[in-house]
Amino acid sequence: MNRSYTNTQKRTALRVYKRTQSVTKTVRELGYPGRWTLYKWLREPKTPPQPRKQAKTLTHYPYEVKLRAVELFHNGWRPADIAQECCLHTHASVYAWAQRYREEGQWGLMSKKERAGHGRIPTKAALEKSLPDNPTQLKQQMATLLVEKAVLEKELEIIKKDVSVIPGQLSNKHKTGVVDALRSTFPLAMLLAASGLAASSFYYHLKKRRMPDKHAAIRSMVHRISSDSHNTYGYRRIWWQLRHLGITISEKVVRRLMREEAITVRFPKRKVKYSSYQGEISPAPPNLVNRCFHATAANTLWLTDISVFAANEGRVYLSVIIDCFDGKVVAAKTSVNPTMELAESTLQAAIDAEGLPPDGSLVIHSDRGVHYRGRSWHSLTAKYGIVRSMPKKRGVVLTMRHARGFSGG
Repeated sequence: MNRSYTNTQKRTALRVYKRTQSVTKTVRELGYPGRWTLYKWLREPKTPPQPRKQAKTLTHYPYEVKLRAVELFHNGWRPADIAQECCLHTHASVYAWAQRYREEGQWGLMSKKERAGHGRIPTKAALEKSLPDNPTQLKQQMATLLVEKAVLEKELEIIKKDVSVIPGQLSNKHKTGVVDALRSTFPLAMLLAASGLAASSFYYHLKKRRMPDKHAAIRSMVHRISSDSHNTYGYRRIWWQLRHLGITISEKVVRRLMREEAITVRFPKRKVKYSSYQGEISPAPPNLVNRCFHATAANTLWLTDISVFAANEGRVYLSVIIDCFDGKVVAAKTSVNPTMELAESTLQAAIDAEGLPPDGSLVIHSDRGVHYRGRSWHSLTAKYGIVRSMPKKRGVVLTMRHARGFSGG
């Protein structure tokens, strides 16, 4: 949890540092901030911030320029070259225009004013007048429209089944499937013209579709390896398993087969380890234990720590106090939230159960977590005359191993 400081605290820390010329002495004298926070303040420029620059007026490009840029983008041009060719201020606009074109077509590249000019719907009389008077021409036009309608409906079915297919950019393989499905209903020449597919490409893909799949056996093996790994193997590990089975195949082929078979890989979520350390928010007490966990009498040296466990309905936090004399668990409390009250209630339960030595020689040793750095913990230990002890940050893991060993942490 990040802690915020006022400008007065910041100026005071900088004055103390100017006097002591030491980051460590400044933090020890004031009790704040963290060393890295003070380093950040020292690196800040002394000059006042510059006023923000006023945003320039946006440039609106006409529809023709946008359409030209999208066509060059689809032809394989780099956005930087397109920006130079079309005199654009930035090449980032090309990506936005291409996205709008995929979603809305040419209509998405027009402004409201351009849409109003292009979107005029002719009247019924004007539409009838534009049609040819010759019945033969009308029949030819009607036949063409019927073929185009059937082709569009088939293409729409493919787009709904395969989300990777971009509308208006079907591959020749998909177009071949559309034409082959409709060739028994409409003439082949009209289907090829409506779909924009060359006859040579159609027969090539048709022949390829009818050929037996040379990777049919490998597809089933890829499915089996993926299912055996509970869908955790990627194409590299599947390729390695195939090599162990004596099958030599390219990694790119394995990746293509997984894509065609819609085999997805599950990526486990990285678990976030719980840490109660929130920085040096208050002065730390000295390390009175110094890794010597031997006690000559009961209730003279206690260890305390908070551990976390994964349960069916969430996390459970366990606060425990252990006596170093005989390893006895003096007190233990659980909660679903790692609050200050959890650590304080554990200490209070330990005092109520065991009492305090009359000479006030009880030392409680904890890590540098936020639960043992707050004012309420200071007040509670001072009230009962308990001496606090903390290790250095680098020695917390080794020092608190005795307390965490009880909970398996």
